[in-house]
Amino acid sequence: MAKGIQDYTPQESVAPYIKAVVATASTQDPCRAVHMKGTAADVTLTVGDVDVVFHLLKGHTYQICATKSNSTSVVLLY
Repeated sequence: MAKGIQDYTPQESVAPYIKAVVATASTQDPCRAVHMKGTAADVTLTVGDVDVVFHLLKGHTYQICATKSNSTSVVLLY
């Protein structure tokens, strides 16, 4: 079960990210942001149960709450 806003400890709340997980084609817990580790590409992310195509640039972190990605070059940050 994904953490709700009230479930984070004070240390987790002020930390930018506490965990990083490589995205899979399966649904995962909603993340706080996504980071593109691969080359720039159009990536389909599932946001709020809707598939949305984003053009992500290598080495950039985006404040997107996603639950799934079609690319394993995406890292979900929690």
